[in-house]
Amino acid sequence: MKYFVYNNQRDGTCYHEFYKGKWNRWKYWKSDSIFLDDDYLFKGFSDAIKEIVPYYDPFGETKISIDQWKKIGEQIKEKDVKSQEVYYEADRWLRDEVFTKHKCFTILGI
Repeated sequence: MKYFVYNNQRDGTCYHEFYKGKWNRWKYWKSDSIFLDDDYLFKGFSDAIKEIVPYYDPFGETKISIDQWKKIGEQIKEKDVKSQEVYYEADRWLRDEVFTKHKCFTILGI
């Protein structure tokens, strides 16, 4: 992956965790999550999320449904190339690893 890393690849703690399913409020830094360094949380990517999920909090927890993610995908088409790359990299993981078993995922902010 170009933008995301797995837990064992993290270098520090300034990461946004993409957590499978609804966060259980206890466990984080999970080995089956993917992590986006705060430096790669490009404005276009976060703006697309905020346009669809107005309660998105990059410093807290935000649950995102499959339908919301698809709508974010529509918004991302109007954003910069790097933001689109981040979206599509996460989208591959979500389609293959998450949405086959879960109806949502949670972004745990820094």
